Amino acid sequence: MTRIIRTVLLATLTILPLSAAVAATPTKDHVVEVVKQAVAFYKANGRQKALAEFNNKEGRFAKGEEYVDVHDLNGVCVAHPTVPDNVGKNVLDQKDVNGKYWIKDIIAETKSGTTSGWTRYVRRNPTNGKLQDKLAYWELYDGLIFKAGLYIQ
Repeated sequence: MTRIIRTVLLATLTILPLSAAVAATPTKDHVVEVVKQAVAFYKANGRQKALAEFNNKEGRFAKGEEYVDVHDLNGVCVAHPTVPDNVGKNVLDQKDVNGKYWIKDIIAETKSGTTSGWTRYVRRNPTNGKLQDKLAYWELYDGLIFKAGLYIQ
């Protein structure tokens, strides 16, 4: 009996880390759902409580490489759980290593009447520290851009 328990325990300890690694990489559908949940949380709890939660690196909207960040239409970052130094700063002129002004591009889309979309740019992955392509989904609500994404390996 002890041998069976050890075998089951060993199998469990081997499989759990693998399943966690697979679960850690969000899908496009999941990213869209996370943004929609963030907007719903904002609607239900108000700006102050929602932004506090979005800025919480241990909060429900910050799990490894899966996090929500929020910017206003002037390019000011109002919530970012993995880069707290950006909060309160205008990042309109921030560009990635390829010269893409990702927030400026999103704001331009909102000014043309688009209320949601996808963008791709290079960003440092908070889980491994590497510069990687990031595919991000965003939605406009109440003058704020709610954004989440996935890092492409």
